[in-house]
Amino acid sequence: MKRIVTIIFAVLTICSACNSNSSKEQNTQVDTVSAITFDSKNYQFGEIVKGEVVEHTYTFTNTGNIDLQIQEVDPSCGCTTPEWTKEPIKPGEKGKIRVKFDTQHQSYGNKQKQVSVYSNTIPSRNILQFSAVVVEK
Repeated sequence: MKRIVTIIFAVLTICSACNSNSSKEQNTQVDTVSAITFDSKNYQFGEIVKGEVVEHTYTFTNTGNIDLQIQEVDPSCGCTTPEWTKEPIKPGEKGKIRVKFDTQHQSYGNKQKQVSVYSNTIPSRNILQFSAVVVEK
């Protein structure tokens, strides 16, 4: 009976130590990544005359505990050109991602485009979207 109690005590001690290490790893992970919160991830341009270039600026806030670094902004189409805040954004501060949409080579009708934003956050990829209706003059 003593042996069973000793084994149960040993197992509980090991499990407790595992949970303690897991919490430390989670806390370390939270301290080494940032968080990003966009004011809005979707934008509608409405009707755009074919050939026009329009732009929209997405704003975001670093809601994490360390500097936020936008590593890359990748549009889904060559018709979209992004520009973004390159320097690290301190916790609580804001940054911007501006996208230009060139309708010159677009067909008429509804368009939906995406821009992937890669940063030191979890998840590391955030998706911004915009839509437009390309019309004749």
